[in-house]
Amino acid sequence: MTKYFLLLLVWCSIYTTTKAQDKEQVFTSIELKPTVAYLKYEGRAARMVHLLFHGGKNYAAATAFISFNGLNDSIPVNAGGKGMEVFELPLPGGPVQHETQLYVKLAAGGKEYTARCMVAPAPEWKVYLLPHSHVDIGYTNVQEKVMRLHMNNIDEAIKIAQRTQDYPADARYKWNTEAFWVVDHYLAAADEAKKNAFWEAVKKGWINIDGAYANINTSVTDSRQLMQMFHTAVKTAKEHGLTINTMFQGDIPGASWGLSSQSAITGIRYFWGAPNAGDRIGNSPKWRDRPFYWQSPGGEKMLYWQSEPYSIGYALKGSKIPNFFTIEDPVPYYTGKPSENFLNPYLFDYLAALDRKKFPYNMTIMTWAMSDNAPIDPELPDAVKEWNEKFASPRLIITSVKQFFGDFEAAYKDKIPVVAGDYTEFWTDGIASAAKETGYNRNASERLQQADAVWALRNKPGYPAKDFDTAWNNILLFNEHTWGAYNSTSNPEDPKAISQWGYKRSFALKGKEQSTTLLEKAGEGAAIPNAVDVYNTIGYTRSGLVILSAAQSAAGDLVKDANGKSVPSQRLSTGELAVLVQQIAPFSKQRFTIHAGKAYSNTKATATTTTIQNGLYKIVLDEKTGNIIRLERTGIVADIADSGGLNQYSYLPGDSLEKIQYAGPAKISMKEKGPLVVSLLVESSAPGANALSREIRLVAGVDRVEIINTIDKKAISTKEGVHFAFPFKVADAQVRYSIPWGSIHVEADQLKYANRNWYTAQRWVDVSNKAYGITWSTPDAPLFEVGTQTSADMLGGLYDSPKWIDFTEQRPALYSWVMNNLWHTNFRHAQEGLTTFRYYLQVHHAYDAFAVNQTGLANHRPLIAAPATGNASEALFFNIDSKAVYIESIKPADDGRGVVLWLVNTAAEEAPVTFTAKDKATGLNIWESNMLEEYKQQLNNKVTLAAKGVMMLRVAQK
Repeated sequence: MTKYFLLLLVWCSIYTTTKAQDKEQVFTSIELKPTVAYLKYEGRAARMVHLLFHGGKNYAAATAFISFNGLNDSIPVNAGGKGMEVFELPLPGGPVQHETQLYVKLAAGGKEYTARCMVAPAPEWKVYLLPHSHVDIGYTNVQEKVMRLHMNNIDEAIKIAQRTQDYPADARYKWNTEAFWVVDHYLAAADEAKKNAFWEAVKKGWINIDGAYANINTSVTDSRQLMQMFHTAVKTAKEHGLTINTMFQGDIPGASWGLSSQSAITGIRYFWGAPNAGDRIGNSPKWRDRPFYWQSPGGEKMLYWQSEPYSIGYALKGSKIPNFFTIEDPVPYYTGKPSENFLNPYLFDYLAALDRKKFPYNMTIMTWAMSDNAPIDPELPDAVKEWNEKFASPRLIITSVKQFFGDFEAAYKDKIPVVAGDYTEFWTDGIASAAKETGYNRNASERLQQADAVWALRNKPGYPAKDFDTAWNNILLFNEHTWGAYNSTSNPEDPKAISQWGYKRSFALKGKEQSTTLLEKAGEGAAIPNAVDVYNTIGYTRSGLVILSAAQSAAGDLVKDANGKSVPSQRLSTGELAVLVQQIAPFSKQRFTIHAGKAYSNTKATATTTTIQNGLYKIVLDEKTGNIIRLERTGIVADIADSGGLNQYSYLPGDSLEKIQYAGPAKISMKEKGPLVVSLLVESSAPGANALSREIRLVAGVDRVEIINTIDKKAISTKEGVHFAFPFKVADAQVRYSIPWGSIHVEADQLKYANRNWYTAQRWVDVSNKAYGITWSTPDAPLFEVGTQTSADMLGGLYDSPKWIDFTEQRPALYSWVMNNLWHTNFRHAQEGLTTFRYYLQVHHAYDAFAVNQTGLANHRPLIAAPATGNASEALFFNIDSKAVYIESIKPADDGRGVVLWLVNTAAEEAPVTFTAKDKATGLNIWESNMLEEYKQQLNNKVTLAAKGVMMLRVAQK
């Protein structure tokens, strides 16, 4: 007992001495730091300056004597028992009109301390604060738990909004669902009472819905996907009498220019982005708080604002309370101190930085989220209420995207700059960590649009609109920015990491299966034996090869058209039958019958051990490497292959070009020997792979080179990258490529601070000079680099890396970046097995924007062979004639009344499109339409599109 008592005395003595020493650490000097804030003080708005204590704290009562702008005042400074480091000092008088010196003398403990500073004018700020929880579909936990958490946030938000409905207007709670994926699942699980309560909360402004289905990598999506991104939300809202015209995109740096091109069709005219704070975001932070009207190539505009990162709330508060990092099933957390870990002093520094940058507005917006997939912050309304009771400025306003943009545009519409260009995304490199599934998804999107086209040209009843919508959402969700778990590379064997990738992968598999099924249904009918129907699902007359399976062609090798005329065919080494279909009209089908007998041939393609040719092209392979060392196009160019050869495989262990490796010695054999189809098969060992095969193929008389590369990948978790190089010999080249709803010049049509280290092509890349060029297409591998492998030295999470380039030289070498695992989180650590990458090359005369887009469509939407059903010839009920405008996509109207189609003008000037009914007795009804297929404006048979414009129409027979 005595021993314990002595120990207690010693502890108390040490504790008392320590506290006394702490108490003795009294400040030795003071500093004045101006802020942009105004305190509510004695019935007025008083400019606030921070009085900082240096060398220790202030523990005693003191008085600050102020001399400012010709006025004098004294303010008591009450320290409190714990001591004071900062005092919020109100200045006398009103707002200053020009920079003015402040002098303060502090009397404390019988001593005097003095300080001076300059106080500049400051506006009265309004800061809009948007509460949300960033929606990662996975990442922090398995998707089922993530979904439940976000759905629970809606219920909690309604409760908080009900509780705070009598608060001052700015502090009343609003919840932003961020992604309609959350709302879609919430409504699917809710009973009628809960659904009614939800929509009542939406109409009251308690719950706010924006248009995007999820946080999507928009540069990866094609045109129809980009539009479908908003379809479910806008359609569902419309059914409840509501209009959605906003989108919020969190985490992802950059966005496709196509968003503004389609804004009149989708109705989405306001875009707020709150990207990641620093991980692989390149130079994109330089667009923060620089709002602009984003003008599309066709002249459409949407108002865009990139704010501070979405993680501010996490940095200030979310990291200090239980959340997904520490709690398996987190719930809303009450600290009991709403104003603690809030915006003071962060906000003052942020606004001061805006002021230094000559920010021309007095309002701004930031998010308030506790983390990715975090519970709601239930204390936010009280924190805002307490803030606004204390500060006259900045005034906080709990907001929605719609409210903020409405207020901002009303105040500054005429002062907002107009900006044009593609905000090329930074995070698309991650898609190459799942190359096979990425290819599945790209092809599923094209296949789904082909199913639409077949349904439309056949005028087939019973169009399953809901099934198509389901398939579109699955395709979209594979392009959602969450690809795996936060520990996908650090602990890839974690059962949660494995589960999350399985869930993510399922979107690609479902999209593939659903699109295939819907295409089969589009062609269904009573089958005609030994016959196939070949469909052209694009809007121009074309010729091309169709491959029939062994089962489809079991009757023989001889193929005849509907008139009994033999057409060229060839039995391939695979057992399939290749058939040359010539001059098939737009959106139509031709019927062919299969007969016993020898294949007919009236054309000739030839092959030797290293050379193939088809009358248009001559291709020569290097016998050692298998690379294409000569590519000749008759009548255009003698050789367009540059040094090193085309289709060269390279492997980067790590990411350093100094360690680059190439495929081993080539074994070249003739796979297809003609006369219709010739191909050479190049087999090699390859670093990073079990095997590599490259097939180069020509079809007699067809203006296209086809390359089929198959990698049998080894599972390698150490960092790596795989490329196929295409260095073209095109002097003075310009590089252009397709994006959603259009195309751009590399560099010239990009926004400043956009990504230039790699690009994402939709259907084609073109390398041309004034005389000739080459169009390069790939259905499977969208990532490419220009001039060199600019992805080198880009490992892990990159913060302010000098490797982010800010200018792309026009050089004619393309590098197809097919595989990598360079990310440190989210994306896959390794991939293995067989993956195929197809490339199509077409050498041409001078660049023609209309022709290159038709080429891209043809390469991505091949002719389709299906069992023969119905009439021998079926086709769309009207013709379209234009020299500049192409049909991006076509489908039956959901209500069965005609078709809807999307037109894109490739010309830099207005272009007419003429519609002609095939049945002249009936004529056509043509209406301008929108994403909901509504009748907007009736048009005549000659429609004019704006330069580079996009238009959606409804066309029906009268």
